[in-house]
Amino acid sequence: MSDEDTLEVLLVEDNPGDVRLIEELLDEATRRAATLSDSDSVGTPRLRRTARLADGLQQLEASRVDVLLLDLGLPDSSGIDTLETVRDRTNEVPVVVLTGLHDESVGVQAVQRGAQEYLVKDELTPPLLYRSIRHAIERKKFDRTQAALHDASRDLVQAESKAEVSQFAVDAAADVFEHCCIGIFLFDAETNALEPTAVYTDHFEMDSGDVPTLHPNEATITWQAFVDDETIVCEDLQEIDYFRRLDVPLRSGLWVPLDGHGVLVIVSEEAGGIDQQTQQLADHLAATAEVALDRVEREESLRRQERELATQNRQLEELNRTNDLIREIDQVLVQATTRDAIEQAVCELLTRTERFAFAWIGEVADGEITPRSWAGAGPDYLDIVSLSVSDSASPAATTASTGATTVVSNVASGLRDEPWRKAAIARGLQSAISIPLQYNELPYGVLTVFATEPDAFSDRSRRVFEQLGETIAYAMNSVETRRTLLTDTVVELELEIRETGGQFEQLAREAGCHLRYGGLVPQTDGTTRIFFDATDASSDVVVDAAATIPGIRDIDYIGSGDDAGRLRFEAVISGPTVPSVLVECGGIARSIRVEDAVTHVVVELPDATDVRSFVNRVEEKYPETKLRARRDKERTDRPRQAFGTTLEAELTRRQLEVLQTAYHSGYFEWPRDRTGEEVATALGITQPTFNAHLRTAERKLCAMLFDDGPVSSERVNQHT
Repeated sequence: MSDEDTLEVLLVEDNPGDVRLIEELLDEATRRAATLSDSDSVGTPRLRRTARLADGLQQLEASRVDVLLLDLGLPDSSGIDTLETVRDRTNEVPVVVLTGLHDESVGVQAVQRGAQEYLVKDELTPPLLYRSIRHAIERKKFDRTQAALHDASRDLVQAESKAEVSQFAVDAAADVFEHCCIGIFLFDAETNALEPTAVYTDHFEMDSGDVPTLHPNEATITWQAFVDDETIVCEDLQEIDYFRRLDVPLRSGLWVPLDGHGVLVIVSEEAGGIDQQTQQLADHLAATAEVALDRVEREESLRRQERELATQNRQLEELNRTNDLIREIDQVLVQATTRDAIEQAVCELLTRTERFAFAWIGEVADGEITPRSWAGAGPDYLDIVSLSVSDSASPAATTASTGATTVVSNVASGLRDEPWRKAAIARGLQSAISIPLQYNELPYGVLTVFATEPDAFSDRSRRVFEQLGETIAYAMNSVETRRTLLTDTVVELELEIRETGGQFEQLAREAGCHLRYGGLVPQTDGTTRIFFDATDASSDVVVDAAATIPGIRDIDYIGSGDDAGRLRFEAVISGPTVPSVLVECGGIARSIRVEDAVTHVVVELPDATDVRSFVNRVEEKYPETKLRARRDKERTDRPRQAFGTTLEAELTRRQLEVLQTAYHSGYFEWPRDRTGEEVATALGITQPTFNAHLRTAERKLCAMLFDDGPVSSERVNQHT
C-alpha cells in the first residue's frame, strides 16, 4: 500500500470507549469501501489518536494529516474554543467535530466557525462516518479551490500585461487541478498563431521539449476551440494521434476559449479526470481571465494612444518650430538680392538652433556635387565624403540621382556599409534629409540638413522641407530674373532648339508655316495668352492645324496689319512655353522664331551669369539645345525695363493682364484690330468689366508719366 492510497486520520478523543467505537466503525467502513468504485473512495483510513489537544496540535505540525476527528470536550480544552485553537494553528486540514446528543447545537456552531462536518457519537454508523470524512475532505478541497480562485481574481485585477494575466491564471489552476497539465495559448494577430503564453507541466516532462506554437494549418483541438468559440471536453486523448506522438501520460482534456484572446487548456493524467466540477471551476477561471485580458487590452490600447498622442504632440511642436523657422527663411528670401545670399542665409538660419547641426547646399553638374554654401558644425564632412553622384550613397547624392527627397532616419544604421555614415556619426550627425531645389522642373541644386537626434524628420517635416525647397528655388529664379531685367551690361545668346515638344513647334510643322512670338500674357487660371505672327500659310490652315494640337485651348485670327503676308494670331496655351522656360532659367527672350520645326532664340542674360550653367538648365528641359553665338552688349532699354517693373508693381494682376491683352490684340490701333467687346470675350469677362480694368490701368499709367513733370530715365529709376 502506497502512502498516496492511505488516508491519514487523526482522532483527538480522551474517552477510551469512544476511541474503540471510532476504530471499529472505521474498520467496518474500510471493508465496505473496498467494494466501492475508485471515484467513491478516498483511500484506506489509518487512524492515529491522542487524548489531549496539545498532543494533537503537535502531530498536525509534525506529520501529514488528511482529516481531523475532534472531540470538543478534552482535558486541556473544551467547547468551541477547542475548534478555534485548531483553526488558529492550521486552516489546511479538514475538521469533523464529534459531539454528544446534548451538544448537537455546539456541533452546528462548530460548522459555522469553520468545521467541515459534525457527527453525533450515539448516531454513528460505518457508512455515515466514512461519508462524513469524504465530504469533509471534498468541502475543504472546494474551500481551497474557492480561495485559490479568489486570490487569482485579485492577482488578475492587478496584472499589467496579457502575459501576467496568463501566468496568474495558470498558477491558480495548478493549485486547483491536481495531476494536470495546464496552459494558456494567446492569439498573436501579427503571426496568426496561438502562442503558449503560460504553461504548467511539473507532473511530467515532454519529450518534444517546449510547448509548440500552434498555426491555423495544424488540425489541433486548441485551434478548433478558438475558432468555434466553444468549450471542448475529450474523455480519451490517446485516441488522438497528436497526443500519442507526445508520449506523455495524458488521458483526458478540457479546452475553454477566452473570448477571442486565446484558449485555456487543462489536460489530465487520469481517465475521466475532467468532471463536471472541474468544468465549472475552469469556466469560472476562464471568465475571470477574460475580464482581465479585456481590461489589459483596453489599458494597452489607451497607453498606445497616449504614446501616439505624445509622439504627435512632440512632432507638432517640432513642426511648429520648423514652420516658424521656415517663415523666417521666407522673409530673408524676399529681401535677398543674390543667389549666394539666399543659399548662405538658408544654411545659417537652419543651423541657428540646436535641432539642426549642419546644413549645406550643393550644385550638381557633370555627375558631381559642388558645395556652394554651408553652416553649422562639421563642415569638414564635405572634405571627407565622396561628392560623386554615382559613387556615393549619401543623402545628397541619392537626391541628385533620383530628383526626390531622401530621408535617413538613423545614420548609425549600416555604418560599415556606407562610408559617409561613419563620417557623419563621428561629428554627431544622426539623421538627415536631402531635398531637391527645383522650380518648374529646373534644378538649382540640393539642400541637405543634418540633425543631432535620430528620427528628427517626420513625414510632416518632410513635406514642410519639400515646400521650403520649392520656395528656395523660386527665390533663386526670381533673383536671377530680376537681375536680368535691371542689369546695365548683358550677354546676348543665340540658341537653336530642336524637338521642344511644344505646341508652336507642332503648329509650325502641321501648318507648314513660320512663326514668330509677339508677346505673352500670363492668365489668372495658370494658362498663357500668346500673340504671334505666321507667314507662308493662310489663316484657315493655321487655325485648323491648331485645333488638332493638345495644349492649344483656343486660337483667334486677329488680322494681317500693314504686312499682308504676315498674319497675326492670339492663342491660349496650357503648360510650359519656350519664353516661360527661358525666364525660369534666368534669361529674357528678345526674339523667338520657329522655322522648319527649329526654334531660334535670342536671349539676354546678366553679364555675371554663368553661360554654361544657363545652357545646362535649358538643356534639362530641351535636350536638343545648341549655343550658336554669344555677344556682350550694353543695354539700351534700361529705363523702359525699369518703368515696366514699376508699372507691374502699381497694377493688379488682372489690370496688367487686361492692359497687355488689349495692346497685343491691336485694341489701340486705328482702326482697331479688335474691339473692346472682342477682347473682353477673349478674356472671359464682360465689356463693362473690361472697360473698368482698362481705364484704371490707363489712369495709373498716365499718373506715372505725367505727375510731377515729364518722364525721364532718372524719374523712372526713382520709381524703381
